[in-house]
Amino acid sequence: MAVETKQPGPPGGGAITLQQLFARGAKLHQAGNYDDAIAVYRRLVVAAPRHGASWTNLGVLWRIRKKPDLAVICHRQALAIDSSQAGAWSNLGNALKDLERFEEALAAHRRAVELSADSALHWHNFGVTLREAGLIEEAVRALDRAIEIQPEHVDAHWDRGLCNLSLGRYGEAWPDYAWRWRLNEMKNVVTPQAPLWDGAPLDGRTLLLHAEQGFGDTILALRYLPKLSGLGGRIILHVQAEVVRLAGKLPNVDLIVPRPQPAPPADVRLPLMDLLALYTPSPEAIPDPAPLAVPADAGGKALGVLHHFRKRFKIGVVWSGSVTFKNNHRRAVDLQRFLPFGEIPDVQLFSLQKGPPFENFKKFDPAPAVVDLGSLFQDFADTAAALRQLDLVIMTDSSVAHLAASLGVPVWNLLNFQSYWIYAEATGMDTTPWYGSMRLFRQPSPSKWDGVFEQVRQALEMHVAAWRASGGGL
Repeated sequence: MAVETKQPGPPGGGAITLQQLFARGAKLHQAGNYDDAIAVYRRLVVAAPRHGASWTNLGVLWRIRKKPDLAVICHRQALAIDSSQAGAWSNLGNALKDLERFEEALAAHRRAVELSADSALHWHNFGVTLREAGLIEEAVRALDRAIEIQPEHVDAHWDRGLCNLSLGRYGEAWPDYAWRWRLNEMKNVVTPQAPLWDGAPLDGRTLLLHAEQGFGDTILALRYLPKLSGLGGRIILHVQAEVVRLAGKLPNVDLIVPRPQPAPPADVRLPLMDLLALYTPSPEAIPDPAPLAVPADAGGKALGVLHHFRKRFKIGVVWSGSVTFKNNHRRAVDLQRFLPFGEIPDVQLFSLQKGPPFENFKKFDPAPAVVDLGSLFQDFADTAAALRQLDLVIMTDSSVAHLAASLGVPVWNLLNFQSYWIYAEATGMDTTPWYGSMRLFRQPSPSKWDGVFEQVRQALEMHVAAWRASGGGL
């Protein structure tokens, strides 16, 4: 767009054209100086309201800055100027997806691929939105198309893998799941310097198994260690320090090294989550959870607190997972959501929450209606000791759900609309083959928690009544 309108330049300099100003914004944008770039683009769209490229780039940056509502406005302005721009339609769809306005988002993405049918980027964006809207079969087809156009499209492979895992098509999913190591967000993950293990006998070699993702993924994958018998070598486990005591008595492990200590030398290595690909070709092959150790000295302070409530129906609650998980805002809620459960006679609530979300507890200060245990935990062994004394855990999804269910503790897991793949949202079932003691309560549509918590309250009233009728509390 040849716009020659002059604008005041910096002090001591001459006037600059809008083209020059746009070039400055683009350079800042590409360099990652987003705030400065936003300032330039804002100046541009005020000076030239029909400069569509500035509206588009400003919208992209507002989405990066977690302001999708502003991004939607910018992209609609760009499309009002030129509705033939496939990229603007795709960007609009992405911003609408972030707002969970899926019907509008899908319409925008369909328009993008109509205008640019050979764009792998636009088909990928369409596929991601279909997956988050719960249309997983359609998402696979869109991602197939992205990969057909661009066979090395890393994100399309990764997202197709997640789709097939959610559909229970593990054999198809694992090759795509391996593409995670080429994702941008994984490039800074430090991995040990050793060849990848292919599952063959070790014949005297040392195998290093290393954690790669969150606590929940580590706990999930530990179940595969019993399968590693008879390999004829040495096995070292390199996991988060918070998990070490839990893993202390797992079979087939010769040494456990806590992170952030560096991994020791090894002949071959394997990320823990790749054990799933080696040993789980289908849901029917899922092994039982790991036989985790709970040391006798674990949970001392918390157990002392719990002893005072031994005659009550004890429920542990967690309302948020790790805040570093990019979609945590969709799965997390406020503590106040759980308070109606404490109105049920004989029920006592306990907070198991750790980390920054515990600020919600401190600000609300609900004791003794909700008693804090999480602050007494030093590691997951302490958490495990307390979990074994509870009658039930009710929570939104996070690592504690994996831990509780691995221990066989009853856990009611409250899932957001687009949940972790082990919960197979495509099936809509209230159970998962990964954990026998877990019951799932699912959002019927995005962001709709009210019905979930009402369903849980009704189920809990019946559950506590049955506990009371069987002699609980006496």
